[in-house]
Amino acid sequence: MRKARVWIVAMTIVALGVTLSACVQDRENTVPSPISTADVSAQPSPEPDATAEPTPDPTMLPGGTALANRAYFDFVNKRLLSVNKNPSDVAIVKNLVAAGFAKGDLEVTPDKTSELRRPSDSIEFSVRVGDSCLIGQFQSSKYASMVGPVLSGGRCLVGKTEPIK
Repeated sequence: MRKARVWIVAMTIVALGVTLSACVQDRENTVPSPISTADVSAQPSPEPDATAEPTPDPTMLPGGTALANRAYFDFVNKRLLSVNKNPSDVAIVKNLVAAGFAKGDLEVTPDKTSELRRPSDSIEFSVRVGDSCLIGQFQSSKYASMVGPVLSGGRCLVGKTEPIK
């Protein structure tokens, strides 16, 4: 009788896990078109306020610190999220490289779980900038970022990361 209960509980847990995992959408590889000055000028802008000055889009500061480039990092990643609510690890890397970040400085966590190859709940990614890291995360169509230190092994992220191709 005890074995039957254990088996029923185990099967219920498996069934619940399969049901819930079906609710998670696969990630997409869609990326926005490359950033250029033509894109910025071609977009219609709202009527300017007489007292407000227009705010230009952030730009990359080559040789700048992670903190100095965070606004650009956020701009690039939020732009990706505006065209792809569920980006894959490949889409994140393509987007950052197209924005001017070097592939060799990038890290990204897998977009699928290692056990069942189901879409992961969140993806973390980073760009190493000198002795600091720009770290971003996409989770449930939301974006967050921070600047952090380089870890002792020279990496920015803890745990398993995907090879950057």
